[in-house]
Formats: sequence, structure tokens, C-alpha cells
Amino acid sequence: MKNPISKLCIVLVLAMFAALSAPVWAHEGEQHGTPAPAAGSIGGPVRLSGQARKNLGLETGMADLRPIETIVKCFGVVEAVPDKVNYISVRSPGQATKVLVNQGDAVKKDDLLAEVESRQIGDPPPTIQVKATMAGTVMERHLFVGEPIEPDKVLFRIADLSTVHVKCHVYEADVGIVALGQKSRFYFEAYPDQSFKGTVELIGGELEEETRSLPVWFRLDNPKLRLRPNMRAEVRIVRGAIPDVLAVPVNAVLGDAGNYFVYVENGDVYERKTVVIGKRDDRYVEITDGLVPGDVVVTQGNYQLQFATSSPGLKTKKEAADVESKEKKKEKK
Repeated sequence: MKNPISKLCIVLVLAMFAALSAPVWAHEGEQHGTPAPAAGSIGGPVRLSGQARKNLGLETGMADLRPIETIVKCFGVVEAVPDKVNYISVRSPGQATKVLVNQGDAVKKDDLLAEVESRQIGDPPPTIQVKATMAGTVMERHLFVGEPIEPDKVLFRIADLSTVHVKCHVYEADVGIVALGQKSRFYFEAYPDQSFKGTVELIGGELEEETRSLPVWFRLDNPKLRLRPNMRAEVRIVRGAIPDVLAVPVNAVLGDAGNYFVYVENGDVYERKTVVIGKRDDRYVEITDGLVPGDVVVTQGNYQLQFATSSPGLKTKKEAADVESKEKKKEKK
């Protein structure tokens, strides 16, 4: 009789071989052997319906000959123009009996701001009317009803914000190329899709020792009072331009170094095209290869366009041409 232990070993070995030779089943949604293509990796033309374009929020711009500006970049904050700020106080001590405005209120020159009962002798004591000395916005209020008032106390600060300054610090390496009157563009977090224009108005007299930077002040028109003190700004000082190069809006270009591309619109067909880029500023980027003047490129919704597929029932121009060719051949037969 054979040894029972030997029989057991043989059974275990056969079981192991059977397990190894059994088919491996993929989980739902998986496919072993050939990986599924990544979304957008096909890269062919995409034909979209009007509704699909609306859903993607597509916007376009044009490849055209335009200047690429050379710029100096810095960061700053909005400030009130010093000459357009008034501090309001009273000459005589007293006590506040009325306060008619709050911080943020718009006032006109000679508007009544508050009333103060004077400590001078009288029956009744004389009333001091506190009025606005200029038109503007109440930036600070330091007065409450019943509060005792001293002559040296600032009661209100009013600023005319129809024009504002942006104070920026320019690094030492760029100081030599900044000059009075230079045009500049400004971007604010509160208005991400809009740029503002201004000019260099003041240049500091000395560099700050700790940062090795020079303070520079820019003047911006602010008629709608959209810019408020202490808002942060990204500043682009325009120092020159390279004229007439083929360029597109910066938002049109996707990809990374050595693999840049844009989407070109042709009717309702969108084709991905590889491009080579050159110089750039904050608005446009030079295209040295891949496009021609007049090409319409997608500037908004182009990232989502990478994952889009053609609308059902719609054909690209090549597919439509093939169908038309086949139909003509059938007619000849």
C-alpha cells in the first residue's frame, strides 16, 4: 500500500496546478491585457451641436499678427490718493448728540455728518455742525452719540476714490527700466476676468533695505468705485513690444513644455493642433509653428473639449465627404 502521506502530497500539487490554470475574470469595467484609452487621447476632430457648445461654454479668439509686449511684473495694493483724503475734527470740546453717517457711506461736500453740543457757556449750549469738507466715501467713523469730544480727535476720514493709487515694490534688478508715465495693466482677485489700466505716477527715492526693492505708485481711474483700498493687485508694467508676430490669447494654449496644442474651430468642427510657442506676455503668446493668420482658436472651454465626443448623428467634414462620395458612386452604377 502506498504511503497515505504521499497520496495527500499528490492531491495538493494537483490542486495548485488547477488553481493556476483557471481563467482570471476581470471586474466589471476592467479589461486586462489592453488598457482602455484615456479620455481625450484619441485627439481627432470633434463635431459639436449648438447645445453642446453652449454646455461647454466655448469662446474663441483669432490667430493674428499683433505685438507681444515685454513687461515687468510686480505685486501691490490699492491706496487712496493722499491729496484726496480729508480728516475731520472740531475745534471746541463737546459731546456728540447726532451721528448721521456710517463707514462706507457716500457723501457730498457740506453734507451734515454729525452734531456736537459744545462745552462753551450758553443756554442752551451752542451746537457745532460737523460737515463733509469734500465729496467722497466715509472711510472711518470715530464718533458715537453721547461720546465726549476733544479738539484733537479725528471724527471722520473721507476719501475721494474716483482715482486711486496702487503701491508696488519693484525689485532692484528691474529699477532701471521703470519710468514715469509708463502704461501698466492691473489684475484683481475680485475681478478675475477683467484688467484695469493705469500709469506710473510716482517712483520712490530709495530702495527698502530689507527687500532690496523700490516703491512705485500707479494712478488708476476708478469712476465706478470698484477698486477699494487694500485690494491686492498683480501689476504688469509695459516696457516695450515686439511688433507684428503671429499670436493667440494665452488661454488658447494647453499642454506643457514641448507638447503645446490648441483647438481650431472650423464651423462646428474642432480640431486639436500641435503648436510651437515663442514669446509671451500676460495677454498673448507667440505661435511660431502650427497656425496661420485667421485661424479661430478656442479660448474658453478648451480644457473640457479634450474629453468631448462628437454629437450623435453628426459627422466630421471628412466623414461627410466620404458618405457623399459613396452616394455618387452608387448613382453612377
